[in-house]
Amino acid sequence: MGLAASQARLLTITARKSDCEYESMILSHQKIALSREMSQLSAEYDDAIQQTKLVYDYYGQTSETTPLNYSLMMTPSALNNYIPLLVTDNGGRVVLDGRLAKAARDAGIPQEGLDGLPSSDIRNAFIDSLASTGYISQNTAENIKKTTYNQMAGVGSCDLVNINTTEGTLTDLIEMVSTQYFDFSDITSFKNEFVDAVHLEERKNGTNTTAGNKITFADILNNDYMLLAETVDDGRDGLAFNNLTVDGGVTDVICGMSLWDTMFETFEGILNTGDEYTQAALAYARRMISDMVTNLGAGMDTGKAYGHSGDGTGTVGTEEGKDYHEDGKNIHDNFGDWRFVGESYDSEVNRYARDDISADVIGLNGIYNQDCTGGDKDDDSCMSMATINISSMFKAYLTYFAQYMEGIGDSSYEVNKTKTSSNLIDDMFTFTMVTDVDTSGDNLLIAAFYDTLFNQICTKGWTENDKVSDQEYLQESMKNGNMYISTLADDGYYYQGNYATHRYIKEITDEEAIAQAEAKYNREKEKLSYKENILDMKMKNLDTEISSLTTEYDTIKSVISKNIEKGFKRYQA
Repeated sequence: MGLAASQARLLTITARKSDCEYESMILSHQKIALSREMSQLSAEYDDAIQQTKLVYDYYGQTSETTPLNYSLMMTPSALNNYIPLLVTDNGGRVVLDGRLAKAARDAGIPQEGLDGLPSSDIRNAFIDSLASTGYISQNTAENIKKTTYNQMAGVGSCDLVNINTTEGTLTDLIEMVSTQYFDFSDITSFKNEFVDAVHLEERKNGTNTTAGNKITFADILNNDYMLLAETVDDGRDGLAFNNLTVDGGVTDVICGMSLWDTMFETFEGILNTGDEYTQAALAYARRMISDMVTNLGAGMDTGKAYGHSGDGTGTVGTEEGKDYHEDGKNIHDNFGDWRFVGESYDSEVNRYARDDISADVIGLNGIYNQDCTGGDKDDDSCMSMATINISSMFKAYLTYFAQYMEGIGDSSYEVNKTKTSSNLIDDMFTFTMVTDVDTSGDNLLIAAFYDTLFNQICTKGWTENDKVSDQEYLQESMKNGNMYISTLADDGYYYQGNYATHRYIKEITDEEAIAQAEAKYNREKEKLSYKENILDMKMKNLDTEISSLTTEYDTIKSVISKNIEKGFKRYQA
């Protein structure tokens, strides 16, 4: 190879070798970058496997399925017991999403809050704005505005539900319960081996007639309705009475406390305004009726005091028997009335006896057929019966309520054995009645929720943050101490605290996030390993080429040196 050619080749090799070394340097830097990425990926994975999440366990069942989020805290539901869990910032202001912030602006509430508590007009403007953005339905908005605005909800009052009430007389109360029913549809189930028949009867013009088994409270209060039960009897003297008094017999059936639960619940739902004195009056009325019914039933269980052994062997119709009857009857002196009827009757006796039952008696009332010697002892002539005047018991309940409200010692109202000897409830007493009985309980609770939220926005101020609706953002903000939770305390005020102090909020390991992080780590690690392998292969090839170029470079350089040496020798010769 000539000198010129050798020099040209040497320059080519030098250039290529420089290129290879430069490429090798770039690959080396890329490998270092991959190493940094791997270190960062490992650090992220280490952080990820420590991830936690906030869950809400309202029912205390160690549930980890309900994540803590803005909607759960700031939307009324059974999960938050219809009481807002406020998201607040470092300054204690309520953090609002876009739609809530718009409602605050539309209602004219500045971000620093108001100096005092607002009017119902401002509250209604806030509610209307929520409906306009679809945050609540229009129907919900109308129901909220129907309730009286509770200006103290969450600012000193724990009673968040502000119940609407009206005042009225007994006539007004009767109108209010005109759609409430006393339902005896399953009345036939009361029959047993001692009880032949149970049904409702209405007293009109001195005659009792069988009535339907489903009657409105208004009809009961406006008329005379009695629950009547007749005994089963096989014709033996004394058993008709025994079936009145035996456990499971007639008096047990019509004195059963479950019969009066509907009455208690209906009147308490209308008259319970939340006032402690009113609640005490309702408890008093319930207790008096319960005691009356229980004692009347228990009094009849003295059966043998009525002049009968209960097995058909007792003395009947004698003065001694009548004395025993009077002794037993004394138990019912307050509210009961029991009488003997003739000594020998045909099968029509019970109709006449039924009509003879006094509608004037308030409590337990009945007739015992003392003698079955005449006629067919297997016919109706040996049956006895007992009744409770439901209409009188309803009025007695309301009378006890009015008596307590006026002061038991001061009230003119009184319940005695009969209606004529009593001074039962009338239109002279004024009831305070809840007017929201036709609105579901949830609607009242929802109204209380938004009243409470509204009051906090007005008193604490507010700030807008659209990101707060993002669950991950909210939870991280709380864990980082950028946001807090304000909750209603026993004194009726809201106090700000850390999520860790809230009894329903738990911080748990986020298994799902950890699994996702692990999958991401393995995926990214595999990608980096693949890239590193490619770089290693390229660097190895470059190293091989550089080694080859170096060898060739040295060879050509040696050839050039020899050619130069020969040329000098030639010219020296």
